[in-house]
Amino acid sequence: MSEQQKAGPQPADIIQAMLTLREQRSQLKKEFEEADRVFRKKYERGENWLLQHMLETGHEKFSAGGATVYTSRNSRVSIPDWNAFCDYIRESGQIDLLQKRVSSTNLKELMKDNPTPPPGLAVEEVVAVNIRRS
Repeated sequence: MSEQQKAGPQPADIIQAMLTLREQRSQLKKEFEEADRVFRKKYERGENWLLQHMLETGHEKFSAGGATVYTSRNSRVSIPDWNAFCDYIRESGQIDLLQKRVSSTNLKELMKDNPTPPPGLAVEEVVAVNIRRS
């Protein structure tokens, strides 16, 4: 038995295997996304056809082919004037309009000068292994 076999895998071997896996995953993801794009377009065309059919026939919902088709309404929200929205939150007290999330980028910047996080936050350092191809 050689010295290398006794010692087990070497870092270079593990790194190469991980790089290969990462490339394979990336390629597989790209192939999936390309194939899925075709399916999404076909599905969207079907949705548009059904919506047009419902508009033309005046149906709010109907059943066919073992399924019920109906419409629903969803709102998409954007904030073109963040300052005005913040003023509204301060004046109205409607803090529940905001999501409970901390900007990790801004927190990291804040904690450069003071490593103590603001009250109410717990910060945990996570160590990750990263590989960059040479």
